Amino acid sequence: MGGTAETIFDPASCADVVLACITAISAATDLYCGKIFNMITLPGLCVGVVLAFLHGGAAGVLDVLCAVGFTVVFLIPFYRAGGLGAGDIKLLAAVSAFMPAGEYLRCFAGAFIIGACIGIGHLMLSGGRDHRVHFAVSVAASVLLHLAGIY
Repeated sequence: MGGTAETIFDPASCADVVLACITAISAATDLYCGKIFNMITLPGLCVGVVLAFLHGGAAGVLDVLCAVGFTVVFLIPFYRAGGLGAGDIKLLAAVSAFMPAGEYLRCFAGAFIIGACIGIGHLMLSGGRDHRVHFAVSVAASVLLHLAGIY
């Protein structure tokens, strides 16, 4: 310590913890209840918007709105085809509020790659009978790998 004041509160680290909690809780509820609850994703999105405003002002909020818009527009066809639930889309929208566009796109792609691997594993182990993938698990894994600095 040497007589200097140390910063205990690091907003970026706190945002990472909040993001990890949102994705981990959503993965757990998706696994055990088959749902991703609005009471987790929507407050998470709001926290992300507030943090974006605090870090980048109106431009930060505009970035978040663009990322959320991209997420919704890109994933609606998957929702309509029955491949994703609305909770999956809301979870990814919440994740998009916590990171810059480039990082989010890596997490977004990572979630789909992880989900595809899990899906193939499910199909192989079930003999083609079980095709349900709890996508929140893939999102949580992708986010945690990103936060750990893996990609």
